[in-house]
Parts: sequence; structure tokens; C-alpha cells
Amino acid sequence: MASRSGTYMAKIPCLIDCDTGMDDAIALICALLSQDRLDLKAITTVAGCVEVDKTSRNTLNIVDSLGSQIPVIRGAEAPLQRELYVAISHGTSGLGDVVVPEAKRALQEMDAVDMIYRCAVECEGKLQLLVTGPLTNVAKALTRYPAITSLIEKITIMGGALRGGNMTQASEFNIWVDPEAADIVFRSGISLTMVGLDVTLKTELPQYVYEQVRAMDNPFASLAADVFSYMMRRNSLTGVSLYGSVELDPAHMHDVLAMAVVVRPDLIKTEPHYIEVELAGSCTRGMTVADFNDVMNKQPNVDAAVDVDLDAFWAWMLELLEHGPKRIAGRI
Repeated sequence: MASRSGTYMAKIPCLIDCDTGMDDAIALICALLSQDRLDLKAITTVAGCVEVDKTSRNTLNIVDSLGSQIPVIRGAEAPLQRELYVAISHGTSGLGDVVVPEAKRALQEMDAVDMIYRCAVECEGKLQLLVTGPLTNVAKALTRYPAITSLIEKITIMGGALRGGNMTQASEFNIWVDPEAADIVFRSGISLTMVGLDVTLKTELPQYVYEQVRAMDNPFASLAADVFSYMMRRNSLTGVSLYGSVELDPAHMHDVLAMAVVVRPDLIKTEPHYIEVELAGSCTRGMTVADFNDVMNKQPNVDAAVDVDLDAFWAWMLELLEHGPKRIAGRI
């Protein structure tokens, strides 16, 4: 495709690994609408927000209902070592009360780890991964196929935090669910961009964005509006407060921001840090520990997001949901 300046921009070969719940659903919608910039190879699923059978069903139903034939592959059903903990806030199904038509096709019969490796080989070192759930599948791929480290250009991770958590005082959900997997990925040497709570907690959905999306007349925006609606009501529906709010939990676009960063890295400001994943401690297990003072004397292994241009992010999302369907017509 051509950029606004007329310069040709090659599509980014990308595989999405997700645990499709609420904000993952919006991220998938936005990814499908970004196929003028993304060459989506496959979508692999993992247990996280809910069990993997549910994340797989949600993922397949969403992409199928929106006309996409991108292969969806079921991945890991449990973390590497611990038992699975699911997020009640996403409802029993993972999509709350949002109804998505059942897919007319089946999951692709293939191991998710093998699919990640196959895509990496086929893309000859240019593949980018977008991971919006626990890092279990990616860690398994690194373990089974060590040579894959030279075949993946970058991994954009929704997870972690430089300061503070949402599952413990120190740990963010996606890393906390499978810290051993995260540890393998963070030690891999692959270029990592961590889109963590430091920026994603700033992405509370504004009412004006919801109203504009609800008024749009296309199936992508309609589904997004339904998901937004549940996210803004889920505290009263589930009886669970994620961030200490008694009456209402804000609808944060955690995974959507990570997806946006793949095609619009200018939306965030990052800092390079050496980060390790803590594997012990009742409060610290799953913590992404940054060496702010360089006491370990190690090279940075992560570009960690520290700020986000919210006006540009909301403008990107609104433009994509309104005009994206026309741009990608016939391409998905």
C-alpha cells in the first residue's frame, strides 16, 4: 500500500495469539480492519480470560461472522506449571452477554505451536507476533523450536507493568497467569514491545467514542459497540470490581492498544529496560521487574510503553471502525 506521502509500505506479516474475551474481541475486529497494513497469517488461541475451548470458539465466531477465512488454531489449555485461573469479569463465555453467530467453519486441525513455527519459517524472519493473552503458546514454540528466535522480527505483548499490577500489587493478569512462559519469552532475545498497564489503564473508553461507534452502520462497528456496552456494564452484571470501583468498572482497551501499536508504533512512547519476570512470592509472582538503575549491568531486552497519545488512539479507532470496512472489502 502507499502511505499518505506516497511511499510504498509493505504489509506486516503478523500472527495473533489471543485469549479472546472482551477487549481481545475489539482487537480482533481492528486487526481484521487493518489488513491494508497487516498480512494476517493465522490466529492461535490460548487459555486465559476463559478456558481455551471458549477462547477458540469466540475467536472463530468473530472472524467468521465478519467474513474472514483466516485460520484459527486452538492452543494451550493450561499454563506451563500452574492451574488455570480465569477472569470472572468476562462472563462465563468470555464475551459476556454479547451474541455472535456460530461459525460455519471449524477450527484448523493443527498444533498452535507448529503453526507459529511454520509461519515464522514462511515469513523468513519478518514475522511479528501480537500476543494479547498469556504467553504459553509462544513459550512452547521457543522451547520446541529454539531456532525460531532468529525467525521472529518482533513480539508485541499486552501484558506486564513497570509499576503496579491488577492481580496482585505487582503483577498484571496475562503475565501472572503463566509467569514461567513469560520468563521464557522475556529471556529469548527476540525484540519485545511491552504494552502494559502503565499505558493501557489510560485507555478508558470515552462515552463519545462509544456513541459514535454505536451510530456507525457496518457489522464491524456494530459488534464493537455491543462489546463496549457489556464492558461498561459488566461490574453490575458480574458483581466483580477489577479496579476498586463500587459502581462501575471502566472499559479499558488493553488489547486494542497493543494491536494498534503493531501498525501505529507512533501512538506510544517507549523506554528500553532490562526486565525479568519474577517467579516467586505471594505478591510478586508474575511481576515484570525493570532494572531502572542498571544494577544488573545487562542490555535492555524490552521496549516498555510509558505513555500513549490518547487523542490519536481514539481517532485511529474511530476512523478504522467507520472507514476500514470499505478499504478492506474483498480482502479478508
